[in-house]
Amino acid sequence: MPTHPPGRFTSSRARALYAALALVAALVLTLWTRPRNPSGEARREPPGRVERLLTPAPVPVPAENIAAAERLIERQLKREAFPGAVLVVGNRELIQSASAFGRTIWGEDAPATDADSTLYDLASLTKVVATTAAVMALVEDGKLELDAPVQRYVPEFQGKGKSRVTVRHLLTHTAGTRAGAKKIEGGTPAAVRRFFLSLPLTLAPGEAVLYSDIGFIVLWVAAERAAGEPLDRYLQRRVWGPLGMSDTQVGVPLECARCAPTQYLNKRDEPYAGGSYDVLARRLGGVAGNAGTFSTGRDLARFAAMIANEGRLGNVRIYEKRTVREFTRPQPGAGTRALGWEVYCREGIVPDGRPCREVYAFGHTGYTGTSLWVDPASRTWVVLLTNRTYLPHAEVRMQKLRRRVFEAILNGPPD
Repeated sequence: MPTHPPGRFTSSRARALYAALALVAALVLTLWTRPRNPSGEARREPPGRVERLLTPAPVPVPAENIAAAERLIERQLKREAFPGAVLVVGNRELIQSASAFGRTIWGEDAPATDADSTLYDLASLTKVVATTAAVMALVEDGKLELDAPVQRYVPEFQGKGKSRVTVRHLLTHTAGTRAGAKKIEGGTPAAVRRFFLSLPLTLAPGEAVLYSDIGFIVLWVAAERAAGEPLDRYLQRRVWGPLGMSDTQVGVPLECARCAPTQYLNKRDEPYAGGSYDVLARRLGGVAGNAGTFSTGRDLARFAAMIANEGRLGNVRIYEKRTVREFTRPQPGAGTRALGWEVYCREGIVPDGRPCREVYAFGHTGYTGTSLWVDPASRTWVVLLTNRTYLPHAEVRMQKLRRRVFEAILNGPPD
């Protein structure tokens, strides 16, 4: 029988042992040398680069559908309903068409609009592009819980019934927070924010849907506390930056040369460009949660394409599919409200207690004349930006126009 030196094994057993030891050593080395942030906690980044497999290919929108939508916008321009507009259309991650119409203000010598460079005040479209976008990432990163009380993140959010308000309530506008505030107290953004947090509830949490700008201001504060850093910085690192949204920002100062003005300042005899059209956001320095974000058509197209493609744009995944599906699904007891997003029901407006039988679209709008809508069936999306609040020369029914543009993209010219 063969013999071996003391402490030696057969060659096959030795190879197995050495392989196991090498694997353990490699694991220890990886854990020891991986980057850490100063707090010692792992910093969650977007899920990262992914293989482009098993995802349906984009289906281009028919050219005649886009042309029909453009004619609807051009008709409003001729009526002088707004000085200019930007329309961007695509399917899944395909950004198919970016069109610019008119000018940023009235006048033949005024700057022409541009889908790549003209900054639009998104108004309430902020609620999904900024606030909800951050919440989606924070929930996915394990930093924020949908059914946690808001007081866990914002202890100073005190008052009758507020202990029962959850993050989900704020997202669905069922928290009972008031719609807005006619009288605002506080001389600084920090003082104004404390004032908004102190306002009493109008309804009991979960009682009914009440569209609330105050609720999204509270939500911004909660998300910022959960992120542990200014929320616009978190968005740049976690969502906007990885998507290449280099022109999307909050807190844009006045006299912004690239901004499409939203009103005219008679006392100063000049357009109001930058700042925020929304008075609550203005008092908060444009960093609000309900409004205050500015962006271009091209930047918003990248965001819309990512959402329509269920969290991925190109080889970069921002959200997991399940996150996008959960946040864009109508919520029980919230009517046409999903988590931060709004939905169109095929059957029309539904009571708060009855969800959609079929979701026709999900997205959001902004008072300044902005919108982003996605068809969940075909994954076609539409971004429409205007500054219709700037010295309108004719009445425009913006909701009707947005709906007709979306339907033209999906279905083509009306019969």
